[in-house]
Amino acid sequence: MAKTPLETIGILAPGEMGSALADVFRQNGCRVVTSVEKRSDRTKQIAELAQIELLPSLQEVVRQSSILISTTPPQCAVELAQEVTEMASDDGKLYIDANSIAPRTTQHIQGLVNSAGMTMVDMAIRGLAGKLVERGAIYLSGEDVQRVVPLLRPIETENLGAEVGSASLLKMLMGGLSKGIATLVMELGVGADRAGILDRFLQGLGRYYPDVLSAMDSVLPTYPLHAGRRAHELEEVTACLADCGIESQVVAGGRQLLRSCAQTNLEKSSSTLKTAPVQEIIRALSHQSSFLSTSTGQHFVDSI
Repeated sequence: MAKTPLETIGILAPGEMGSALADVFRQNGCRVVTSVEKRSDRTKQIAELAQIELLPSLQEVVRQSSILISTTPPQCAVELAQEVTEMASDDGKLYIDANSIAPRTTQHIQGLVNSAGMTMVDMAIRGLAGKLVERGAIYLSGEDVQRVVPLLRPIETENLGAEVGSASLLKMLMGGLSKGIATLVMELGVGADRAGILDRFLQGLGRYYPDVLSAMDSVLPTYPLHAGRRAHELEEVTACLADCGIESQVVAGGRQLLRSCAQTNLEKSSSTLKTAPVQEIIRALSHQSSFLSTSTGQHFVDSI
Protein backbone atom coordinates (compact mmCIF):
# COMPACT_ATOMS: atom_id res chain seq x y z
CA MET A 1 0.00 0.00 0.00
CA ALA A 2 1.40 3.40 -1.04
CA LYS A 3 2.30 5.81 1.73
CA THR A 4 0.28 9.00 2.09
CA PRO A 5 2.51 11.90 0.97
CA LEU A 6 3.56 14.40 3.64
CA GLU A 7 2.46 17.25 1.39
CA THR A 8 1.35 17.79 -2.19
CA ILE A 9 3.63 20.49 -3.52
CA GLY A 10 2.75 22.46 -6.63
CA ILE A 11 5.71 23.78 -8.62
CA LEU A 12 4.36 26.93 -10.26
CA ALA A 13 7.29 27.40 -12.66
CA PRO A 14 9.02 24.09 -13.45
CA GLY A 15 12.30 25.49 -14.75
CA GLU A 16 15.76 24.37 -13.64
CA MET A 17 15.45 25.49 -10.00
CA GLY A 18 11.83 24.37 -9.64
CA SER A 19 12.77 20.95 -10.96
CA ALA A 20 15.80 20.69 -8.65
CA LEU A 21 13.56 21.46 -5.66
CA ALA A 22 10.96 18.98 -6.92
CA ASP A 23 13.51 16.17 -6.70
CA VAL A 24 14.36 17.10 -3.10
CA PHE A 25 10.69 17.33 -2.09
CA ARG A 26 9.94 13.96 -3.67
CA GLN A 27 12.85 12.30 -1.84
CA ASN A 28 11.39 13.65 1.41
CA GLY A 29 8.08 11.88 0.85
CA CYS A 30 6.07 14.56 -0.94
CA ARG A 31 3.90 14.32 -4.01
CA VAL A 32 5.09 16.95 -6.51
CA VAL A 33 2.87 18.31 -9.28
CA THR A 34 3.05 21.01 -11.94
CA SER A 35 1.50 22.09 -15.23
CA VAL A 36 3.30 22.88 -18.48
CA GLU A 37 0.22 24.34 -20.13
CA LYS A 38 1.30 27.25 -22.40
CA ARG A 39 4.93 26.73 -21.42
CA SER A 40 7.94 26.58 -23.75
CA ASP A 41 9.29 23.35 -25.22
CA ARG A 42 12.41 23.78 -23.07
CA THR A 43 10.33 23.98 -19.88
CA LYS A 44 8.31 20.95 -20.92
CA GLN A 45 11.52 19.01 -21.46
CA ILE A 46 12.91 20.04 -18.06
CA ALA A 47 9.70 18.98 -16.29
CA GLU A 48 9.67 15.66 -18.14
CA LEU A 49 13.29 14.91 -17.25
CA ALA A 50 12.56 15.79 -13.61
CA GLN A 51 9.67 13.30 -13.62
CA ILE A 52 7.25 15.77 -12.05
CA GLU A 53 3.62 14.68 -12.14
CA LEU A 54 1.89 16.78 -14.80
CA LEU A 55 -1.61 18.18 -14.29
CA PRO A 56 -3.66 19.72 -17.11
CA SER A 57 -3.72 23.32 -15.84
CA LEU A 58 -2.35 25.76 -13.28
CA GLN A 59 -5.78 25.89 -11.68
CA GLU A 60 -5.66 22.13 -11.08
CA VAL A 61 -2.18 22.48 -9.56
CA VAL A 62 -3.52 25.12 -7.16
CA ARG A 63 -6.57 23.01 -6.30
CA GLN A 64 -4.64 19.83 -5.50
CA SER A 65 -1.63 21.32 -3.69
CA SER A 66 -1.21 21.97 0.03
CA ILE A 67 1.99 23.94 -0.66
CA LEU A 68 2.66 26.12 -3.71
CA ILE A 69 6.16 27.29 -4.61
CA SER A 70 6.98 30.06 -7.06
CA THR A 71 10.36 29.96 -8.85
CA THR A 72 9.60 32.27 -11.74
CA PRO A 73 11.69 35.10 -13.27
CA PRO A 74 11.57 38.08 -10.89
CA GLN A 75 9.57 40.31 -13.25
CA CYS A 76 6.78 37.68 -13.25
CA ALA A 77 6.59 37.06 -9.49
CA VAL A 78 3.75 39.46 -8.66
CA GLU A 79 1.68 38.54 -11.72
CA LEU A 80 1.95 34.82 -10.94
CA ALA A 81 1.00 35.37 -7.29
CA GLN A 82 -2.02 37.40 -8.39
CA GLU A 83 -3.09 34.64 -10.77
CA VAL A 84 -2.74 31.95 -8.12
CA THR A 85 -4.59 33.88 -5.42
CA GLU A 86 -7.53 34.37 -7.76
CA MET A 87 -7.71 30.55 -8.11
CA ALA A 88 -7.22 29.63 -4.44
CA SER A 89 -10.42 28.95 -2.52
CA ASP A 90 -9.23 27.08 0.57
CA ASP A 91 -7.63 28.26 3.78
CA GLY A 92 -4.57 26.38 4.96
CA LYS A 93 -2.47 26.43 1.81
CA LEU A 94 1.10 27.64 2.12
CA TYR A 95 2.62 29.85 -0.58
CA ILE A 96 6.42 29.87 -0.85
CA ASP A 97 8.02 32.65 -2.83
CA ALA A 98 11.52 31.55 -3.87
CA ASN A 99 12.21 34.32 -6.37
CA SER A 100 15.07 36.82 -6.50
CA ILE A 101 12.98 39.85 -5.54
CA ALA A 102 13.35 42.82 -3.22
CA PRO A 103 11.75 42.66 0.25
CA ARG A 104 9.09 45.22 -0.70
CA THR A 105 8.04 43.02 -3.65
CA THR A 106 7.95 39.99 -1.35
CA GLN A 107 5.78 41.84 1.14
CA HIS A 108 3.43 42.97 -1.62
CA ILE A 109 3.01 39.32 -2.60
CA GLN A 110 2.41 38.45 1.05
CA GLY A 111 -0.52 40.85 1.05
CA LEU A 112 -2.02 39.12 -2.00
CA VAL A 113 -1.48 35.68 -0.48
CA ASN A 114 -2.92 36.54 2.91
CA SER A 115 -6.00 38.10 1.32
CA ALA A 116 -6.72 34.71 -0.26
CA GLY A 117 -6.52 32.92 3.10
CA MET A 118 -3.04 31.46 2.57
CA THR A 119 0.09 31.82 4.65
CA MET A 120 3.49 32.61 3.16
CA VAL A 121 7.14 31.69 3.56
CA ASP A 122 9.90 33.77 2.01
CA MET A 123 12.61 31.48 0.54
CA ALA A 124 16.03 32.65 -0.66
CA ILE A 125 18.13 30.09 -2.54
CA ARG A 126 21.90 30.36 -2.76
CA GLY A 127 23.63 28.20 -5.36
CA LEU A 128 23.11 26.73 -8.80
CA ALA A 129 20.20 24.38 -9.48
CA GLY A 130 22.51 21.59 -10.63
CA LYS A 131 24.51 21.70 -7.37
CA LEU A 132 21.75 22.62 -4.95
CA VAL A 133 22.04 19.59 -2.68
CA GLU A 134 25.84 19.44 -2.63
CA ARG A 135 26.71 23.12 -2.33
CA GLY A 136 23.50 25.13 -1.96
CA ALA A 137 21.92 26.85 1.02
CA ILE A 138 18.38 28.04 1.61
CA TYR A 139 17.33 30.92 3.87
CA LEU A 140 13.74 31.05 5.08
CA SER A 141 11.54 33.56 6.87
CA GLY A 142 7.87 33.55 7.81
CA GLU A 143 5.62 32.04 10.43
CA ASP A 144 5.41 28.57 8.78
CA VAL A 145 9.14 27.96 8.26
CA GLN A 146 9.16 24.82 10.42
CA ARG A 147 6.60 23.24 8.07
CA VAL A 148 9.08 23.63 5.20
CA VAL A 149 12.46 22.78 6.72
CA PRO A 150 11.97 18.96 6.90
CA LEU A 151 10.96 18.90 3.24
CA LEU A 152 14.29 20.40 2.12
CA ARG A 153 16.71 17.94 3.73
CA PRO A 154 19.66 17.47 3.22
CA ILE A 155 20.03 21.03 1.88
CA GLU A 156 21.45 23.42 4.47
CA THR A 157 18.69 25.74 5.73
CA GLU A 158 18.60 28.72 8.07
CA ASN A 159 15.56 30.27 9.73
CA LEU A 160 15.79 34.08 9.63
CA GLY A 161 12.68 34.69 11.70
CA ALA A 162 8.96 35.25 11.34
CA GLU A 163 9.08 38.40 9.19
CA VAL A 164 8.49 37.82 5.49
CA GLY A 165 11.15 39.77 3.58
CA SER A 166 14.12 38.90 5.79
CA ALA A 167 15.22 36.05 3.52
CA SER A 168 14.73 38.21 0.43
CA LEU A 169 16.89 40.97 1.90
CA LEU A 170 19.80 38.61 2.46
CA LYS A 171 19.28 37.08 -0.99
CA MET A 172 19.42 40.52 -2.62
CA LEU A 173 22.67 41.51 -0.94
CA MET A 174 24.40 38.16 -1.48
CA GLY A 175 23.08 37.89 -5.03
CA GLY A 176 24.28 41.40 -5.81
CA LEU A 177 27.73 40.40 -4.58
CA SER A 178 27.99 37.19 -6.61
CA LYS A 179 26.65 38.75 -9.80
CA GLY A 180 28.75 41.85 -9.24
CA ILE A 181 31.92 39.76 -9.10
CA ALA A 182 30.87 37.81 -12.19
CA THR A 183 30.09 40.91 -14.24
CA LEU A 184 33.39 42.52 -13.19
CA VAL A 185 35.30 39.44 -14.37
CA MET A 186 33.30 39.45 -17.62
CA GLU A 187 34.00 43.11 -18.34
CA LEU A 188 37.70 43.02 -17.47
CA GLY A 189 38.13 39.69 -19.21
CA VAL A 190 36.63 40.97 -22.46
CA GLY A 191 38.89 43.99 -22.21
CA ALA A 192 41.89 41.69 -21.74
CA ASP A 193 40.87 39.54 -24.70
CA ARG A 194 40.43 42.51 -27.02
CA ALA A 195 43.83 43.74 -25.87
CA GLY A 196 45.37 40.35 -26.59
CA ILE A 197 46.29 39.41 -23.01
CA LEU A 198 43.39 37.24 -21.81
CA ASP A 199 45.65 34.30 -20.95
CA ARG A 200 47.84 36.51 -18.77
CA PHE A 201 44.80 38.10 -17.15
CA LEU A 202 43.35 34.71 -16.18
CA GLN A 203 46.75 33.53 -14.93
CA GLY A 204 46.86 36.57 -12.67
CA LEU A 205 43.31 35.96 -11.50
CA GLY A 206 44.19 32.37 -10.65
CA ARG A 207 47.37 33.40 -8.82
CA TYR A 208 46.02 36.23 -6.69
CA TYR A 209 42.29 35.34 -6.45
CA PRO A 210 42.08 31.55 -6.90
CA ASP A 211 38.70 31.29 -5.17
CA VAL A 212 37.22 33.83 -7.59
CA LEU A 213 38.51 31.92 -10.60
CA SER A 214 37.17 28.66 -9.18
CA ALA A 215 33.75 30.26 -8.66
CA MET A 216 33.77 31.62 -12.21
CA ASP A 217 34.43 28.09 -13.54
CA SER A 218 31.02 27.11 -12.14
CA VAL A 219 29.10 30.33 -12.67
CA LEU A 220 30.09 31.92 -15.98
CA PRO A 221 28.94 29.03 -18.21
CA THR A 222 25.37 29.70 -17.00
CA TYR A 223 25.35 33.36 -18.02
CA PRO A 224 24.78 33.11 -21.80
CA LEU A 225 21.41 31.45 -21.17
CA HIS A 226 20.33 33.37 -18.09
CA ALA A 227 21.75 36.88 -18.65
CA GLY A 228 18.32 38.47 -19.16
CA ARG A 229 16.89 36.91 -16.01
CA ARG A 230 19.91 37.96 -13.98
CA ALA A 231 19.64 41.52 -15.27
CA HIS A 232 16.09 41.59 -13.86
CA GLU A 233 17.40 40.17 -10.59
CA LEU A 234 19.90 43.03 -10.33
CA GLU A 235 17.05 45.47 -10.93
CA GLU A 236 15.52 44.07 -7.75
CA VAL A 237 18.85 44.51 -5.95
CA THR A 238 19.01 48.18 -6.97
CA ALA A 239 15.43 48.60 -5.69
CA CYS A 240 16.48 46.98 -2.41
CA LEU A 241 19.43 49.38 -2.09
CA ALA A 242 17.16 52.32 -2.90
CA ASP A 243 14.98 51.30 0.05
CA CYS A 244 18.16 51.51 2.15
CA GLY A 245 18.78 55.07 0.89
CA ILE A 246 21.52 54.05 -1.58
CA GLU A 247 21.60 55.02 -5.25
CA SER A 248 23.38 52.03 -6.74
CA GLN A 249 26.47 52.55 -8.85
CA VAL A 250 28.22 49.17 -9.07
CA VAL A 251 25.13 46.93 -9.11
CA ALA A 252 23.44 49.20 -11.63
CA GLY A 253 26.51 48.88 -13.86
CA GLY A 254 26.37 45.10 -13.60
CA ARG A 255 22.70 45.21 -14.61
CA GLN A 256 23.60 47.16 -17.74
CA LEU A 257 26.35 44.68 -18.60
CA LEU A 258 23.93 41.75 -18.29
CA ARG A 259 21.42 43.56 -20.49
CA SER A 260 24.18 43.92 -23.07
CA CYS A 261 24.98 40.21 -22.75
CA ALA A 262 21.30 39.31 -23.20
CA GLN A 263 21.19 41.24 -26.47
CA THR A 264 23.93 39.11 -28.05
CA ASN A 265 23.45 35.84 -29.92
CA LEU A 266 25.15 33.76 -27.23
CA GLU A 267 21.90 32.21 -25.99
CA LYS A 268 21.86 30.18 -29.22
CA SER A 269 25.20 28.65 -28.19
CA SER A 270 24.29 28.19 -24.52
CA SER A 271 24.05 24.39 -24.74
CA THR A 272 27.65 24.26 -25.96
CA LEU A 273 28.98 26.95 -23.63
CA LYS A 274 27.47 25.46 -20.46
CA THR A 275 30.46 23.11 -20.17
CA ALA A 276 33.05 25.56 -21.52
CA PRO A 277 35.96 26.95 -19.46
CA VAL A 278 36.04 30.59 -18.36
CA GLN A 279 38.48 31.49 -21.13
CA GLU A 280 36.07 30.25 -23.82
CA ILE A 281 33.08 32.05 -22.29
CA ILE A 282 34.96 35.35 -22.21
CA ARG A 283 36.23 34.94 -25.76
CA ALA A 284 32.71 34.16 -26.97
CA LEU A 285 31.51 37.38 -25.33
CA SER A 286 34.45 39.33 -26.74
CA HIS A 287 33.61 38.23 -30.28
CA GLN A 288 30.10 39.67 -29.98
CA SER A 289 30.48 43.12 -31.54
CA SER A 290 27.42 44.45 -29.69
CA PHE A 291 28.74 43.48 -26.25
CA LEU A 292 30.11 46.48 -24.33
CA SER A 293 30.76 48.32 -27.59
CA THR A 294 31.88 51.97 -27.57
CA SER A 295 30.97 54.67 -30.05
CA THR A 296 34.57 54.95 -31.24
CA GLY A 297 35.28 51.24 -31.37
CA GLN A 298 38.92 51.90 -30.48
CA HIS A 299 41.09 49.01 -29.36
CA PHE A 300 44.65 48.77 -28.17
CA VAL A 301 47.26 46.05 -28.05
CA ASP A 302 49.31 45.64 -24.92
CA SER A 303 53.02 45.93 -25.68
CA ILE A 304 54.31 44.36 -22.50
